[in-house]
Amino acid sequence: MKLQQLIHAERVHFGLSASDVVSALKASAEIFSNDLGVPADEIVRALVEREELGSTAVGHGFAIPHCKLQGISEIYLAIARFTNGVDFRATDGKPVQMMFIVLSPPDQPAAHLQVLSQIARVLKRNEFREQLLRAGNEEELVAAVRAAAEVEGL
Repeated sequence: MKLQQLIHAERVHFGLSASDVVSALKASAEIFSNDLGVPADEIVRALVEREELGSTAVGHGFAIPHCKLQGISEIYLAIARFTNGVDFRATDGKPVQMMFIVLSPPDQPAAHLQVLSQIARVLKRNEFREQLLRAGNEEELVAAVRAAAEVEGL
């Protein structure tokens, strides 16, 4: 599964508010639970369980919360951008401004890891991270992700 195929404007949400990791995950899950047909509390539970194993913050204001989730049949990627940073206990100490949320069916572990790897790969590029944070709307953000993915062959 290629990153370019997973990113869609309707799965990008700007202007979310959260005071901590759990409230950030709740705010995100509430937005896309209807799209998935899975109750928000199930999504939050799975994401929080994964987060308890270790922070999914990757530094520079980004996090990649992810989990395997019963009840879905394909990998789901959403992006949430917060008005104020959220403390995710990132190793660089920077609050998270943007999350790439990856939800996968339990029977697709290789594809799950592949998507996480692709996101991490494009987030290593400083110019790409800056472009994402400057995006003024969902379409600009999607275009930035697709362009970076194309450059990386993802």
